[in-house]
Amino acid sequence: MPIVTQVKVHQPVKNQLVGRGFVVAGVGAGFEGTIGLRVLDSRGLELATGSAQSAGGMTGIGEFSATLEMASPPRNGTTVTLQAFGDNPGLPDEGPAPGFDLVEVPVIVFPGLRGWLLYRVVRGDTLSSIRRQLRPFTKATVAHIVAANPRIDDPDVIRVGWKLRVPQLD
Repeated sequence: MPIVTQVKVHQPVKNQLVGRGFVVAGVGAGFEGTIGLRVLDSRGLELATGSAQSAGGMTGIGEFSATLEMASPPRNGTTVTLQAFGDNPGLPDEGPAPGFDLVEVPVIVFPGLRGWLLYRVVRGDTLSSIRRQLRPFTKATVAHIVAANPRIDDPDVIRVGWKLRVPQLD
């Protein structure tokens, strides 16, 4: 029977800001409907693991969601990799590792994240002036703002009209 499996992550998206714990949602299928989840640091070490049940059941593709919690999250602004895959209980003897239809999503961790502010850059702004203006709302530093916005290649160069994410941190 030519049934195929599929895993797609809808949340979080590439380079989304996440806290110590965050929701993963998408569609997929795996062995008995189980979607495997894990978070890896840049060295490949596991920071969190979990699973979700697909609403599609045994073999059908369906919605899934779960919350992953990092017991020891990395420092603010660190990029980690979320992996989602169709669970494969036959490992290591059969099938790909860590499972079928592996999807990887880079996300940016701020362990104490409450959300973020969107700031539209206007003429004359610098990252330091933006930080000063937003001080009543967050303790984010210029380094945090840079880490939250991968489009910033040079902290001395920001463009009018850019929308910058400023993490809300305590």
